[in-house]
Amino acid sequence: MKVNYLKTSIILIGILFSSFIIPTSIAGNYEGNNGFQVQYSVLNHKLYVSIPTTLYNYYGNLSHKVGGDSDYTKLITPEAVEPIAENIRNLTNNMPYRDEQFANAVLDFVHQIPYNISDPKYPVETIENHYGDCVTLSLLAASIMKAGGLAVVLIHYTGINPGHMNVGVFLPYTPIYHSLLISPTSFEYNNKTYWTAEATPEANWKVGDQSASMAYAQPVIISLEKIKESCPASVSSSLDKPSLSSSISLNLSHQILLEKENGRSLTISGSIQPNYSDQVVTIYISNASSFNYFTTITDATGDYTFAWNFTSQGAYGISSSWNGVSDFAGADSEILRVFIGPASLTQFQTNDYYYIYGQASIANYEVRPFLGISDFLTIPLGTNLTLSYDFTILPTGQAPSNVQTKTVIVPASEQKIRTSNRQIETVEIPEKTVLVPTYVPLGLEPLRLPDDFNQTIDNKFCFILQNNAGSNYSLNVKGLNDYDLSSIVQSNKNNIDFLNATEALKENAWYKVTTSITDNGVATSLQNADGAIIQSKTNLYRIEGNNESVLLIANDADSAIVLKDLKIQTVNNASQLQPQEVVKIPNQPQATFPYVYAIFLLAVTFVAALIYIEKKKSQKK
Repeated sequence: MKVNYLKTSIILIGILFSSFIIPTSIAGNYEGNNGFQVQYSVLNHKLYVSIPTTLYNYYGNLSHKVGGDSDYTKLITPEAVEPIAENIRNLTNNMPYRDEQFANAVLDFVHQIPYNISDPKYPVETIENHYGDCVTLSLLAASIMKAGGLAVVLIHYTGINPGHMNVGVFLPYTPIYHSLLISPTSFEYNNKTYWTAEATPEANWKVGDQSASMAYAQPVIISLEKIKESCPASVSSSLDKPSLSSSISLNLSHQILLEKENGRSLTISGSIQPNYSDQVVTIYISNASSFNYFTTITDATGDYTFAWNFTSQGAYGISSSWNGVSDFAGADSEILRVFIGPASLTQFQTNDYYYIYGQASIANYEVRPFLGISDFLTIPLGTNLTLSYDFTILPTGQAPSNVQTKTVIVPASEQKIRTSNRQIETVEIPEKTVLVPTYVPLGLEPLRLPDDFNQTIDNKFCFILQNNAGSNYSLNVKGLNDYDLSSIVQSNKNNIDFLNATEALKENAWYKVTTSITDNGVATSLQNADGAIIQSKTNLYRIEGNNESVLLIANDADSAIVLKDLKIQTVNNASQLQPQEVVKIPNQPQATFPYVYAIFLLAVTFVAALIYIEKKKSQKK
């Protein structure tokens, strides 16, 4: 009996011990007003992390390609997760082994993210996606540890299938808090001892712990000393209470002051609430080929401005973001869709021809930037809905000319020509005055343009509602040239409704377009900011064949059209179109206490059953 009780006691202790080495899950997570917020448990405190949507999308647009071990370093982003490191440091700074205990607290944080095979991701993506494998979790842990001031490396284990990765943490002594019955593991690199730190949630790993399955693996040490991070913003983090909501506004304008500058530009401005001064505001500007960011600082009233100088036409998405401060989470602005029309043609002319500078061998490409872009945006639609959007027209300034010309008098002369009957005649060429370039840049020459060049520029900015047969519609935001517009107006008059609003619209003023699409037809109205109807058409056509409703709003040469609040409202539902990825909300985890309590009850029940069986056996004897 004594032996049996001893056995059951050992079993009970083993079960209870196993319940505590299994990592605890996060207590809860939710989507906040701006982006994503998640709650973790760290050292008996609640740690909240908020991620602005713009920051998540920024990292999502960067290259994730890993061609070799050195490429993992580009995915280490200490600045982006620095607020997390600061809060965890605040909990461990007064502990006896502060660096080791900080590293262990970071591991506790990362262990709360479920394991799942994934491609390499940036730490911000791993937190928001709420899953990761050994690589992504190690990248997150190493980024937070490095942000907290630790010297760390990545350890890539090869020679095993599958391969593995964890973190190496420099400590000048053998770890104190490593798991019992496990000998701490370390590697020497550049005359420093780095202790293993396992980021996967297989067990409650501490610094120095290492899985036995790594015993025969070949470790490759990846240095993180010389990483170069370009970080537009960071997550925000708070302890023990969720961060309060904040907000940031976004406006675009063209100021007279900017017209004196060379080039084309718009002014991006707005304010943050609460209105803190000296705060970094990040401006994100993206188009089909790039995703860039710029920063500016708020003034004493929380306002910010940024002069956006650009050279390329096309469609852009512009948004702004604030990291937050103190008890306030960061915030994202709305997204403005900005359509930059072509610049006025930089040219000079003689009495007979129009010219620009360029290379004769690629003349067609030299004039292409002045032709504009035909298609800006396409949105598929159905019927029985209302589509609405706001827009404004902003001047952008002209591209600098930089073409210096001079007037030259070509003296009268004589020229001998051969007539059709093969006679030689002398022709008198009178004196004339011509405009010529003062200086032609090396490698360039004057290029003659077609006589109808100005008629081929896609500068007539239109909203086109297209019926693609039946109940299938699409909204097309396009630029048309003179020939396109003439064709629309002159042909198929029974199937095309044309609204020319160019004379009624003013620059720097906001307007709203509302279009109702039903099975019976389409009704469109154009309103100013006060709600007054400027133009409208009702029952434009019934659904039969291919039909178009064209709203011409501007000649967009040297102009920008800004689009916002694009909404679709159905009979039972209204939803705003989201031009960026939908935020992913992780699965709701289970709380720690019920789990441990259930394990405890299971252990007690098991032990009681064993004791009962032993008693029965004794009675039989």
